[in-house]
Order: sequence, then structure tokens, then C-alpha cells
Amino acid sequence: MQGKYTIEVVDLLVNPQLARGDHIVAIPTLVRKLPEPIRKIIGDLSNTERVLVGLQLRPARPQGD
Repeated sequence: MQGKYTIEVVDLLVNPQLARGDHIVAIPTLVRKLPEPIRKIIGDLSNTERVLVGLQLRPARPQGD
């Protein structure tokens, strides 16, 4: 996926006012703005596959695989 997406890391402890624009109420939060609709993942981001599926960047695998 390299080169397809731009990732901006924002430290809300340094710039808490930036959370208001994306309606972030908990950290960590990952926000995908485009393509719409906006998708948010809140909490544990350590499972890459789960995050990509949650952001609809990769299809979910059928149960049992």
C-alpha cells in the first residue's frame, strides 16, 4: 500500500485543539477521511489486519480461515 496513502500523525497531548475537528474523544484514534464515508478505529491498533479491514482497505476474511 506504499505510495497510495498519506498518514499524518498528530500528538493530541501537544495539540489537543486538533481533536475537535475530527470529533476525537479517545486516544489512540485512527481516522480515514477519504474515500468517504469517514472511518475511525479507536483503541488497540496493533493488529494490522484488523485495522485494515476496519478502515475498509482490505476485505474481511470469511470466518474459519
